[in-house]
Amino acid sequence: MAAPSVPQELIRGEAPTRAARLAAWAPVLLAVFFSFSALRGVGSTNVVDTDGARHGMNGAFIYDLVRTGNLTRPIEYAKEYYGHLPALSMPFHPPLFPAIEAVFFAIFGVKYLTARVAVALAVGLAAILLYRLVVATHGSAALAACVTATTFALWTYQQVGKDIMLEYPAMVFTLAALTCLVGIDREYTLRRALLFAVLASAAVWTKQHAVFLGLVPPLYALMTRRWRLLFGKSLWVSSAIFGAAVFALQVFSNHFHGSRVDPNSVGATPRDLALIVRQNVNIYGAWIAQKVIGLSGIAVVVSVPLYGWAVYKRGWTKLNLGVYLAWIVAVSGILLVLGAVSPRYMFFMLPAVVMVFYRLLFAGCEALWGNRNAWRLPAIFALAWSISGWMDPPEFLRGPAEAAAAVVQGKPTRVVYAGEADGNFIFAVRSLDPRLEVSVIPAEKLSPATLEPAAFEHFCRRHGIEWLVIEDVPRPHKWSALTRDHLASMKLERSLPLQSNRPRWQGGDIKIYHFAASSEPPADVLRLPLDRIGGFVDMR
Repeated sequence: MAAPSVPQELIRGEAPTRAARLAAWAPVLLAVFFSFSALRGVGSTNVVDTDGARHGMNGAFIYDLVRTGNLTRPIEYAKEYYGHLPALSMPFHPPLFPAIEAVFFAIFGVKYLTARVAVALAVGLAAILLYRLVVATHGSAALAACVTATTFALWTYQQVGKDIMLEYPAMVFTLAALTCLVGIDREYTLRRALLFAVLASAAVWTKQHAVFLGLVPPLYALMTRRWRLLFGKSLWVSSAIFGAAVFALQVFSNHFHGSRVDPNSVGATPRDLALIVRQNVNIYGAWIAQKVIGLSGIAVVVSVPLYGWAVYKRGWTKLNLGVYLAWIVAVSGILLVLGAVSPRYMFFMLPAVVMVFYRLLFAGCEALWGNRNAWRLPAIFALAWSISGWMDPPEFLRGPAEAAAAVVQGKPTRVVYAGEADGNFIFAVRSLDPRLEVSVIPAEKLSPATLEPAAFEHFCRRHGIEWLVIEDVPRPHKWSALTRDHLASMKLERSLPLQSNRPRWQGGDIKIYHFAASSEPPADVLRLPLDRIGGFVDMR
């Protein structure tokens, strides 16, 4: 499939115009800009999102699995690893990005910066792919630039790009797969269908929400009445391969109870699904209504009447939005039946929504000012969104990594971490402890009775706990009594500020306590519960 983004002057052998040269470089410039934007603030924060910390630990685990020569015994090694650093989330989260991340860790070391660089590169690749997808479907560099700049400036896109999150890596495979569908109404060869299936499968094995991709080709065929495509061999072969990949992920996850593609809705009754759909319509509807206020609302108010004017002046014109509308419907259908809801899950829908808006806007501007000047008003909107996105302060968290640096001292030790950022602390410990000598016990995994001061002192002596790191925040937790009733054997070594623009960590600090040496040898085994998958793992 030829790349429509190549300027026609180059194809004809003519000297490229200034506009053509700019169009050729536009996707690269956008990719570089948003990649560096994704690294903004990387030196002044720890891992922020608790899921992000586990994505980082998943990559560290795969790296350690390979470098220690334990590939032949992955399950046993995973249990031993979890017994030291209990912050893994595979297979609840798919393994493809952690495997990619492990390659980066092997080259640059297990560091927060390394993981952020991997995500930033995914941001740049996704920007190039979205630009090329729009050019491939509509042949307009101006439209592609506006869609790409606006999408990547949106708040959701800004925030997930500035942490160790799965959305951008999955979006790379998603956009590459969707590019395979360009022009399928004219020709959908078996080769393209196989490439779509492989890329779509990779997207799902990166983040499960990309499962919507399997619905896009048949929805496109139905919405555009391309019956030949619907019954063609290529679509059925690609759908079968994609379905097998999703099934394989499901089987892989089913070995770990409750960590399926969506444990909240898989196996639900029709009545349960109806309740889930009703709930999700209300929740997502409220979020969308909230976002329409402001710049988004202005965009809708301007674009729809402008397109109506274009229809009045020129009659109906073909907008060529079939793939994008099928994309929106597919994502919507998946989100409405998922038991878990989050505004972040709309990440995969936003490029298609932005594309529909700009296509309407361009059509209206063409009717008013002609093709040559149609880009001016859309460019103003894209610039406004870009400035707005840049002005949004990146999320940050400071404290857990600094606490990890205080307790990792190059010798074996056991630490209890009492706080919601236990995974963030554990990733920082692993970054500082390549010999894997430090074991971390999250207080979240201990019973409330164990966290009563008297019982906790006995627990620490029995299991050789040397450090207690506790988040002292206004919000009460089951370990809060430990901040009020200090133990005689517990000495406050340091108090660090806990700083974040997320409400859960505001107004607190991190206290680091050291325990006097125990007079009895530590117990051999401490059993930690596995919350996601059930059962226990032994910390030795």
